[in-house]
Amino acid sequence: MTRKPQKRTQITRARILSSAKKLAAATPDGLEGLTAEAIALDSEVAKGTVFAHFGDMDGLLSHLLLDKLQALRAAAETHHTPSQVLAGDPVTAMLDRMMALVEVITESQTMLRVFMDNIGVTKGNCAPEFVEILDALDAHLQSLLACWQASPDLRPALRQDRPPHEMVDGLIAFMIHGAILFRSHQVDTLDLIRQKLTRHVEAFLISNQN
Repeated sequence: MTRKPQKRTQITRARILSSAKKLAAATPDGLEGLTAEAIALDSEVAKGTVFAHFGDMDGLLSHLLLDKLQALRAAAETHHTPSQVLAGDPVTAMLDRMMALVEVITESQTMLRVFMDNIGVTKGNCAPEFVEILDALDAHLQSLLACWQASPDLRPALRQDRPPHEMVDGLIAFMIHGAILFRSHQVDTLDLIRQKLTRHVEAFLISNQN
């Protein structure tokens, strides 16, 4: 049986993460300016202790990203029903949720790189913690699409010739593509990314019978 980490170990780990978050927020360069030395000094541990808990800086940064993704998941799992979320303007409701993820993963070049690493784009495997959270976010989008597809009163009408899970795959591709465009400086602002996503969503999701 695997032993649970000792309480002192958990406290030290939490203190290191807390310092990393604080320093990232206070450093002009954000995550790009974050160093193991500064984190160790602020959390009053040895530099080696930081690496002992997280392996390397990418391991530490992945936990900062996980916290942000978990916050998105918590927001998605509020008590609002899909019909309440979609009421009035389903396109805007979908775009709001898509842009929430794009904003998190494009916070910095480093954040996007860590995200791409952990979903297996560059390292060939997806970290289990990311699988769980991203699956939950995908399921939320799928539930919105299923509700939209089944609701005759929502306008514009959603296409009927593809199941929601297939449409989610397309939305994910649009989000990642938008994030890459922004962080590679091919698009200057997230407002322009939202405009691009709006055109993609309208072309991909909306029924030709509207």
